[in-house]
Amino acid sequence: MSFASIFRLPDFTRQPAFRFISKRSGPFDGEVTLDKNRVYILPTKTGILFGVLLTILLLGSVNYGKSLGFVLVFLLVGVGNVVMFATWRNLAGLRLRAGGSSPVFSGEEATFAVQLENNDPSARYSIAISQHGKEYEVVDVPADGVGQIHFRKKADRRGLLSAGRFRLYTEFPTGLFVAWTWIELTMQCVVYPKPVVNASLPAGDSMADGETVLNGAGLEEYTGLRKYQAGDSWRRVSWKASARSDELYTKEFAGGQPELQWIEWKAIAASDAEARLSIITRLVIDAEAGRRYYGLRMPNIELSPDHGNRHYLQCLKVLALYGHE
Repeated sequence: MSFASIFRLPDFTRQPAFRFISKRSGPFDGEVTLDKNRVYILPTKTGILFGVLLTILLLGSVNYGKSLGFVLVFLLVGVGNVVMFATWRNLAGLRLRAGGSSPVFSGEEATFAVQLENNDPSARYSIAISQHGKEYEVVDVPADGVGQIHFRKKADRRGLLSAGRFRLYTEFPTGLFVAWTWIELTMQCVVYPKPVVNASLPAGDSMADGETVLNGAGLEEYTGLRKYQAGDSWRRVSWKASARSDELYTKEFAGGQPELQWIEWKAIAASDAEARLSIITRLVIDAEAGRRYYGLRMPNIELSPDHGNRHYLQCLKVLALYGHE
């Protein structure tokens, strides 16, 4: 048996006596204060060794009647008590607020932010956050100030990803004790479908339409060439210019009515709904990258052709939440 295994702390989270901790952990609606009922403290491995050392010193002092030994033991016990309270106080009283999360694609890691609000005149040091045993960040929170700490979670499937329960803890100032808490705040991240590598619209899916005269990618006056981008209509590829180089070029036009591109659910051939959503996601990404006006036709919703970041994110959110509403 190794030295480390002798002093390994048991997994208290599996003990029935600690199930009440889970009941105090939330979920909370956006914010919670770490009062005395939600902050717990235990000795670390170093703290256990410190306790063993004090016991040996005490037994030696009793055995040999050394008064200086008793003084040293009691002094160290007093220091240990002060340190234990300082560690607990470093975490207790903090106010936690959900900081939100930016959308990600399926297969990526979602990053959740937690705001730490300190209303005390003393700073809080070395506050760490972890989930499922993995530590992510360690931050200091200034006196009468606000800090922010982050943790990450793998987004395995599209839809809404809940942040889940995380562990906030500190071993400041000596590492003899660890003060910790489990907390779950109501935070969710929108997870978009994972796009396929390449996809193209079926023939006839892109059409000229619209009544508003817009400057940009129109259909009337030829303005020049640009490099081909995924999703461009093959009818607008300049084959003559492309034949003179190793790259494809697309003809650009200005004025007149813009080309409106519809991305339709029923026009996509796929084995199942998830595969179809992945293809549509790629088409939306390519259409936005190509600065085209595109619309989305789903079984449950239709988004009129437009372009820009707001329209782009709206389309991706519709795809992410398809079937979950």
